[in-house]
Amino acid sequence: MKIDIKSTYPIKDYYLKNLNNEQINFKLGEEFAIEQDWYELHIPYSGTKNEFEDVTLNDVSLREIIYTGYYTDGQGKIHQPGSAVWDIGGCFKLWLHSDVGVLMERTLRCLRNGDYGTNLFEKYSLTVDRPFKIDSSYPKDIQSFFEMGWGPYWWRNPPYKKILTPDIDKTLIIKECETLCKYKRSHSSNDNPREKYIMHSTHSDGVFDLPFADFNPLKFPTVKKLLDYIGMKRPLSIYINTLDSGNHLSVHRDSDNYHRKGYQYVKGCKVFYWLLTDPKDIYFKFGRCGLLPLETPLFVDIVENVHSVVNQSKKSRIIISIAGEFYNDK
Repeated sequence: MKIDIKSTYPIKDYYLKNLNNEQINFKLGEEFAIEQDWYELHIPYSGTKNEFEDVTLNDVSLREIIYTGYYTDGQGKIHQPGSAVWDIGGCFKLWLHSDVGVLMERTLRCLRNGDYGTNLFEKYSLTVDRPFKIDSSYPKDIQSFFEMGWGPYWWRNPPYKKILTPDIDKTLIIKECETLCKYKRSHSSNDNPREKYIMHSTHSDGVFDLPFADFNPLKFPTVKKLLDYIGMKRPLSIYINTLDSGNHLSVHRDSDNYHRKGYQYVKGCKVFYWLLTDPKDIYFKFGRCGLLPLETPLFVDIVENVHSVVNQSKKSRIIISIAGEFYNDK
């Protein structure tokens, strides 16, 4: 790998970080041996304002790809476009791949012409899929899925969105759903006894589909409060999913929804997902995206994104998931 940078002044301080956040030192303009993978270039501010005109990777000019980089100033604010450094504590960062063809393919696949040189964070979400090692007792395919790091990815249609945690008692949600979600479905695998979960749903088939749920807000005031909080006009389906300690969900995608009449209510990043128990040692991964932040409620796209869940905690994991019609649906 060989990196060079055309800048206003010579660059004094720089390094790479791999997907495991390990620092790698190198010399600009000189070839060095490195594993084929994704690396984040870091150029901290070193006392002089410096602007970067071009980056070459393996003797190839990256041209507009430099605009996928961004500057985090000393106060923690992100600037993009921001191919420069200018204050104490600031750092310019740019994702690179050791193979320039891989970098170009990923960038051109994710970003649209005309968006380079603009603030990409206004139109896209940036995720970084890093390797994550789970317990060796899980099946090999689950381990491999979590350990594979796809690196950076710019999403025009985000795989998930975080929302603020509502001031709603989780135990009351679970209590009301014991009556509301009256249809029970248990899943288990003949091939792997730890691939099992229990679902309680408002839908007789335990899926997100028409008809809309038979929901009486007077009987379930806590769930009604939650629906109001997320802006849902009427729920399609509500379910509670329990995954016991040591169990997992297989690597899958909820593509059956394509063929259901209620698909329009599941399409995109619009399924509400909230972990109602302690998030410690619970891991939910989207392929190409990485681990999802389970400390807050989310809206997720479970149709387009391959995913898996493992419960490495000592307790059962309980989540509520809801799809439906929102007040702002067009």
